[in-house]
Amino acid sequence: MIGCGSIGVRHAANASRLASVSVVDAIPERAAAAARSLGVAFHRSVAEGLATGPDAVVIATPHTTHLALASAALDAGADVLIEKPLAASLDGVGDLVARVERERRRAHVVCNMRFHPALSALRRALPRVGRPLFARAQYGNYLPDMRPGMDYRTLYCARAETGGGVILDAIHEIDYLCWLFGPVDSVLAEAARLGTLEIDVEDYAALVLTHRAGVRCEIHLDYLQRSKRRGCEIVGTEGTLVWASEGRDPEHCSVRFRPPGNGPWETLVEDVAVDARAPYAELMQRFLVGESEDLLDLRGAAADLAVALAARHAAATHAAAMPEPLAPAATPRPECAGPLRAPSS
Repeated sequence: MIGCGSIGVRHAANASRLASVSVVDAIPERAAAAARSLGVAFHRSVAEGLATGPDAVVIATPHTTHLALASAALDAGADVLIEKPLAASLDGVGDLVARVERERRRAHVVCNMRFHPALSALRRALPRVGRPLFARAQYGNYLPDMRPGMDYRTLYCARAETGGGVILDAIHEIDYLCWLFGPVDSVLAEAARLGTLEIDVEDYAALVLTHRAGVRCEIHLDYLQRSKRRGCEIVGTEGTLVWASEGRDPEHCSVRFRPPGNGPWETLVEDVAVDARAPYAELMQRFLVGESEDLLDLRGAAADLAVALAARHAAATHAAAMPEPLAPAATPRPECAGPLRAPSS
């Protein structure tokens, strides 16, 4: 396990139930503390850890470091599981994908939302909506509350130099929409820093994806909502699916389906306390036992990254200034002296 932040420690704990685990971090003291709390071994450097000949390496570091660490792990003969997103740019991504496919190696990217009960229900029920027409997805969370006990300003997602911003950090929404509806042909986007958070990246984004199959998807992302919310509405020719999740520990989640007309809503999922740990555990188990079903491969992760980067580019370069609807009036409009009255006969 490379990286002993909160996510790395979670992955290490899940993996330790199935395998012999050791950890390493850029800060050796943090690796040692994680090793003590988990009852696993630790290394003082990545090179030291790779020299032990691991079967698999999990990379849970800022995504600006992912490609180099993945290449080193492959050199050591290990399979790799990489935290999302795959990288901070597309530079070098094609080479890594080509190498993995050429050498027939196992390499996946963490997208734990694929194992969330709501996403599983949406995917199973999707044929019931007929031909999907459009979808609206949303994710909102208050950045200072995302890592309790940590200064949010130190998180990778809060800083441009480490590839932060809500678009890349919340790439789950892009991934599951592509998982449901297929490849994306075009992207429109708006992004901004709207709040008062001390960050230098976007805390708000609105995306519109046009999928090759013709489905239009709108995505709202933000770091500003004081209560965590996530969900998706899918509208098709034969019905509507609605997923709504609110809160965190506990998370209240529901998924409902409604056929055309005024028929009643059918509840597919209703859980007032979703186990947020379960998707991570299931993902790790499938990776370690060699099952690839529902895991995100590098080619899919590269496609997700391309969509996210296209959205950031579109948001930075679009020209959507509002034109003046009318020329200025030649003379000032008179003040209204009172209510309008019907003309006298």
